[in-house]
Amino acid sequence: MGGSVDEKIPPPVVEAARHGDASALAQICETLYPRIYRYVSYKVNDHRDAEDLAGDVFVRMLGAIRGQKGSLEAWLFRIAGNVLTDHYRKRAVRSDEVELPEETAGGIDPEAVVERKLDGDRLRKGLQTLTEEQRETVILRFIMGYDHDEVAAMTGRSAGAVRALQFRALAALRDVMGKRS
Repeated sequence: MGGSVDEKIPPPVVEAARHGDASALAQICETLYPRIYRYVSYKVNDHRDAEDLAGDVFVRMLGAIRGQKGSLEAWLFRIAGNVLTDHYRKRAVRSDEVELPEETAGGIDPEAVVERKLDGDRLRKGLQTLTEEQRETVILRFIMGYDHDEVAAMTGRSAGAVRALQFRALAALRDVMGKRS
């Protein structure tokens, strides 16, 4: 499956995509769609909405890639943030629900699944208490697996600001989740 955090798009592919090369654009979509979808799915309640919104990110990418500069992945995450903002404005509803990745079938201890579900529910409730910036930082850092510099590029913040948001978010989560134990 494409989309691992470590998998990068080679610069020649990005350059070819900027010039309209269909196979380069397809490679970018195949590699980055799973990451964009996963990020968007953490922000909305409905998987169909997440699919539509992730698709919108790539439609916008196609319309603007000729002028894209810098990190392609960071640029796509900024587009995803804009797509989400537009989505919330249209619906006038803000989603605080976070969907954890689905369990895979086969050989799973049912008690472990229940325990994970309870932990996931506690995490969702804890994330709801954070500011939007803190929640985004926690999702990108710990659920999506990006490092401070990558999160900084994706959110338009400095790495120091990301570290500060992360510190405050984790402290708030410790306080909230500790009280609910």
